[in-house]
Amino acid sequence: SLLSAAFYGMPQNELTVIGITGTKGKTTTAYLAHAILNEYSHGRCALFSSVNLCLDGHTMLASKLTTPESLDAFRMMREAADNGMRYLVMEVSSQAYKVNRVHGLTFDVGAFLNISPDHISDIEHPTFEDYFRCKRRLIANSRSLVLGADCDHRDLLMQDAADAGVKVTEFALHDAVRGLTSPAQVIARVDPENKAGFIVSVNGSDLRPMELDMSGEFNVTNAAAAVAIAIEAGVPESDPSIAAMCRVQVPGRMERVKAGDGLLVYIDFAHNYLSVKSLVDEMVRTYGERRPRITLVSGTTGGKAVDRREGIVKGALGRVESFIFTLDDPNYEDPMDIARQMQSYVTDPTARTQIVVPRELAIEKAIADAREHADRFNIVLVIGKGDETRNIINGKPVPYEGDGAVVRRVLGE
Repeated sequence: SLLSAAFYGMPQNELTVIGITGTKGKTTTAYLAHAILNEYSHGRCALFSSVNLCLDGHTMLASKLTTPESLDAFRMMREAADNGMRYLVMEVSSQAYKVNRVHGLTFDVGAFLNISPDHISDIEHPTFEDYFRCKRRLIANSRSLVLGADCDHRDLLMQDAADAGVKVTEFALHDAVRGLTSPAQVIARVDPENKAGFIVSVNGSDLRPMELDMSGEFNVTNAAAAVAIAIEAGVPESDPSIAAMCRVQVPGRMERVKAGDGLLVYIDFAHNYLSVKSLVDEMVRTYGERRPRITLVSGTTGGKAVDRREGIVKGALGRVESFIFTLDDPNYEDPMDIARQMQSYVTDPTARTQIVVPRELAIEKAIADAREHADRFNIVLVIGKGDETRNIINGKPVPYEGDGAVVRRVLGE
């Protein structure tokens, strides 16, 4: 086959290939795992992510797809191997299995982070069951599995692994309030001496305390996943390369802009129920004592992933006081129609809703409204695009200033 021809001549042991799937956290976990493995191998780890590609251990190129098309993927694997790469960390989307982008590829380490309904539409997955089935195919195509211990449907995923004869290593965030629902070999917990830091325990033994450049309890969970992946890929748990993930900043993820003591703006790629809920949970966890007034600026895609319209709102309901719905890759749909549909899901009678279709104006409006409520501590969450600088409108990419650039311009930075 053409795929075999593309891969021909490259022994499997030239690259240890890691595949990461899940509804939320794939990109951040991939970056963290890449940092560890790149440090451990002295710059010989490649990366395929939804944000960047790296084929030589240090040069980041813009990515077009979460998982490259099959011939592109195998061609780039060949290039990475020729560049002397020892590891490849790649995100594996549900579409990658749906349209056979990773057909014939066995992952040395597969990681299944979490699962929640997403990508449900006529052109993606008709049902959650189809979406989940595509995600689960990673397990049978992996030699070992790293699994989120608190993942929904964990028992089914464990059964999949048992049926395929795949060894499982679990990771989890230790929550002193709720406790763990499942056992795990790799556990992260907040450092009692440093609220921004964390400690990872591997099989009951603590590693030294660490602190990520990216805030968020959910990123600590991603860090636990990255540690489990690295160890499964051959990195000793005591190796200092583990700490390399502490220097990682993923573009457009949890980017914080501070405008005085009374206003914080976060730019984040959160774009579905699970990621929005986790983001708002983190705001409440971190700033809850200050009773923040939270504003959410969001749109969502046209023509696909229609379940996100309700999911984004549902993930924020009851905690967000002001929703501003706007444009975000509407494609052939009218962005006003998408915004109205999202607005209809706001069932909180105390929440304010507005529709401001030009995205730049929506961000300006959110910040202006926050300044009008200067008697409160304000948080503005601008979500969905991360560091993207285009909108897909009528089938074509239209240049866009970028959320971060708009926020800084409005704030005069």
